[in-house]
Amino acid sequence: MVDTVYEKIRTAIGKALDDTTHFNAANAAQTIGKSLGLSDSMIQYTHVELRNTIYESEFKKVKVEDRMLFLPHCSRNTKVCKATLDDEGYHCKQCGGCNLGDAVKIAKQLGYKKIFIVPGGSLVKKIIDKEKPKAVVGVCCFNEALMSIDMAKSMDVVPQVALLLKDGCSNTQINLPLLEEKLSIGLEKK
Repeated sequence: MVDTVYEKIRTAIGKALDDTTHFNAANAAQTIGKSLGLSDSMIQYTHVELRNTIYESEFKKVKVEDRMLFLPHCSRNTKVCKATLDDEGYHCKQCGGCNLGDAVKIAKQLGYKKIFIVPGGSLVKKIIDKEKPKAVVGVCCFNEALMSIDMAKSMDVVPQVALLLKDGCSNTQINLPLLEEKLSIGLEKK
């Protein structure tokens, strides 16, 4: 059922987009959400997916070596996590206590080299300033997504976002299939 809701949202977004007009993504998401009878969380997903769709054609053109992945430290299982922290964020030790290790593995298999597990947006900005990527994929909650998209665009970086399956600032859950989909945009199938 959930997959069909996501597909319906994407179809409705495609119909709602008009390249010749400027529109407010939040209003468009509300309109789509009401037309599909979506919950508030699905309207938030629609809002982010709408903004992803706007930037997808630009993102497709960016080579994987010019992309970065930012993962949220809040997905760590702090009871068992062995990750170390430095000025570039956490370094996953693949302990299996959460799905960050799986996310890192997926990204590496797709050719991503610059993968960061970060505690917040200020470190993301610092890393982007230092590394100068052309595109980024971020995994985060809805509120962080909106701020991150705006920040990336203000830094002339093309964004894509994969919303968390479960948010709440601790023991969050990454939507691995959605993350893989976003990471794969524009890449040749291996």
